[in-house]
Amino acid sequence: MMGMHAKIPPQFEARAERRVWFGRRDAERLLDWIEDSGQRFLGIELAEKGDDETWTLLADNLDLSRQTDNFEAVRRGRDFLRDYDGEGRMFEPVWEGTAA
Repeated sequence: MMGMHAKIPPQFEARAERRVWFGRRDAERLLDWIEDSGQRFLGIELAEKGDDETWTLLADNLDLSRQTDNFEAVRRGRDFLRDYDGEGRMFEPVWEGTAA
């Protein structure tokens, strides 16, 4: 998935477990910020931490780069978080900065 990242807000940056990867709750809060600040939501990457503490990027991801309705994109992002949440799962929301 390709996209530019706007500067991540400090309150989220400090909570990231792996660069910009988050547990479900923080990913949901980040979706709130994306929607409230007018960023264009592009999708979510999904990774899972194994028993040996290594991370694997999973094939399941949400690519909304062609979605033109941002409200619908964020709604689908919330559904994805709910559907794919689980032990050791981490999410990377991807967005394109559109607000100043």
